[in-house]
Amino acid sequence: MHGLITDSILSVLIFGAIIMAFIYHTVLYTFSKDKLIIHYLLYLFFTGVFVFHRTGLVRELAGVNVEDYFYNYLNEPIQIIYLAMYFNFILQSIEVYKSKNSFLYRSWIFIMTILIGYAVVFYLLKITFYFQTYVIAFVVIRAFIFILTSVMLWQCYQLRHITFQRYILIGCTCYFIFGLISFISNINIDENAIIYPPEWLMIGSFIDIIFFSIAMSYRNKKQWESMNLALLNDANEMIEMQKIVLEKQIALENERNRIAADMHDDLGSGLTKITYLSQMAIEDYDLKENLSKINKTSSDLVENMSEIIWAMKEENNTIEDLITYIKAYCVDYLDSNAIALKISIPEEIDMLIIKGDFRRNIFLVVKEALHNVVKHAKAKNVIIKIEINNHLKIEIIDNGIGIIENQTSKNSNGLINMKKRVTSLNGKIEIKNQNGTHIKLEFPIDKLIN
Repeated sequence: MHGLITDSILSVLIFGAIIMAFIYHTVLYTFSKDKLIIHYLLYLFFTGVFVFHRTGLVRELAGVNVEDYFYNYLNEPIQIIYLAMYFNFILQSIEVYKSKNSFLYRSWIFIMTILIGYAVVFYLLKITFYFQTYVIAFVVIRAFIFILTSVMLWQCYQLRHITFQRYILIGCTCYFIFGLISFISNINIDENAIIYPPEWLMIGSFIDIIFFSIAMSYRNKKQWESMNLALLNDANEMIEMQKIVLEKQIALENERNRIAADMHDDLGSGLTKITYLSQMAIEDYDLKENLSKINKTSSDLVENMSEIIWAMKEENNTIEDLITYIKAYCVDYLDSNAIALKISIPEEIDMLIIKGDFRRNIFLVVKEALHNVVKHAKAKNVIIKIEINNHLKIEIIDNGIGIIENQTSKNSNGLINMKKRVTSLNGKIEIKNQNGTHIKLEFPIDKLIN
């Protein structure tokens, strides 16, 4: 070829920029472990070797003989390997390895094989036959590079999908243009040119380094933003999980307190009554009556305990279970008291989960209403209607004598308890005397479900 070796300030400056870029990206890789940086460091290394030879520093550091050997035997292989590393880096940046059936993936393997093979064969032939000119090989290999580079650039621009890759490809395009200028000027060498052919290639590398640095800065920024967002999302998820755990702990504590209160109210008072009656039975004041009361109280205790256990069991936690339990109780209770019952419930019921204390309170409201029917209303017929939409609606209609809400009796206390329970569930209760008693209960579904 032209045999021209130039020592230029431009080469030295670009070599210094390459060293700085190599150090910077080495440090960057140490912290980020980004595999793409390894491919870029390989490219920078061979670029640095190529530019270093052009600075004249080889002669100053190792002597003229080493510089001549480098130029005569290693100049072409190093330049080709440096181009091969550049191809490898560009295709790695657009993640060509993720689509192994694509044209780019196949061309990547092909180009790397051709270029590295050419570099090795060139060196072996050079040291064997000591030829001085290789114009045909020089032109053919570079024509091959430029043609495939054009096709690859077009394919890469079509595949790009993030801003980072766009910066990489802009740098690659600039490098391609300056490489083309270097190739053309190498064919028609002007010894009086201000910029020599290899320097055009070095300028292209320098511009490409700038664009890659911009691309990596952008990529790091996005990765930090993504990492911070992920950490924020993780923190929010942990807070939500802690809130859920805390809510469950509070719900569990409330459930324990409710069960304790129920057992104290229902079982404690009942057991106290049994103790009192059994003591009277022992003293034989009225043995038959007291034994009857003991039997009644113990039966009530068993029933109350059964209700508490039913409310506690998780397998009974749907609204369908609640309605089924209410229906079974109504049928059994009214039948045992010789009262005719007509009950209607929805044919299809959504699988909605209701908290245990809510289920029991609804049931106890219905139970108290039926107790009033049996003990005070003197009714013969009862109609129960249950509907579900946005609310759980329960209507209890009897044909008895009606009730008076402000009467001072157990009946009045029962109505007060009913209203308290309904209010605690954000529900509504309406009681009317219309040829008997008409009770309407309404509970918002969204307040009942877990």
